[in-house]
Amino acid sequence: MSAFAFYLNRILTVIFAVILIPFSVLTHGIDLISAGERPDESKTNVVGIGAYFRSQGMTSDGESYYFSSKTTLIKTDLDARTVTNANYFAIPDELKDLGIAHIGGLSFYDGFIYAGLEDSKIWDYPIVGIFDAESLELVDYHIMDSEKITRGLPWVCVNPENGLLYCTDHSKNPTKLLVFDSAKEMELVKEVALEESPYAIQGAEFHDGMLYAATNDDTQAVYAINPENGEVSKVLDRNLTSGSEGEGMTFIEKDGETVLVAMDMGPLFINAFVREYNFE
Repeated sequence: MSAFAFYLNRILTVIFAVILIPFSVLTHGIDLISAGERPDESKTNVVGIGAYFRSQGMTSDGESYYFSSKTTLIKTDLDARTVTNANYFAIPDELKDLGIAHIGGLSFYDGFIYAGLEDSKIWDYPIVGIFDAESLELVDYHIMDSEKITRGLPWVCVNPENGLLYCTDHSKNPTKLLVFDSAKEMELVKEVALEESPYAIQGAEFHDGMLYAATNDDTQAVYAINPENGEVSKVLDRNLTSGSEGEGMTFIEKDGETVLVAMDMGPLFINAFVREYNFE
């Protein structure tokens, strides 16, 4: 972390820790009152500017979390709170010149963070951005075919077994998985028709050969997608408070068990929850 980023983070942490205590209590209270049949096992609540920095995508390398907002990337310990590095200006000018103004879902692979980048609401330039996982600086990017990716690129996911990058053809109502080879300049490998359309996928990760996708549909459900034949099955309903927004997801190992971790923005959009789910 640069000296500027380090001191900025420390200053913001102290200021908002004092100011936002009442909002932390409020948002926890709202979440508890509306919990119902919510399957999360535990949760971390981040309030204020910290929530902004955790408002889009997330991924993990097994030792740290990586979070995106529309224009930033941060790296934290697995407590989801302690920031160990940050890039508060992660979109360079050359991409801003193309209208890129949104960093979406993330995926860690082989020392790099792969991210879906968008010229939001215009959809001319769906871009896969590749960021160094240590520095969080953009090291490469690929402008994808907007005739195949027809409404932006809110998420991407790399299969750690073979380096193939997955996304969908449409951000809201996808009909197929698009598969690209990250080792061959994002060459299109295949298209896989989906048997049903998970609405509004926000982020995805691979686990045991299956692609798991977190959505912002009516129940903020998480789905398992077979990357070979497009079969889709629901894993769980997050059942968030009305007005909340389901965001990205990832997996970690904890106490010898695989834990699904998913993020959401609270209904007041002043807090973000990072929730753990036991799905096996």
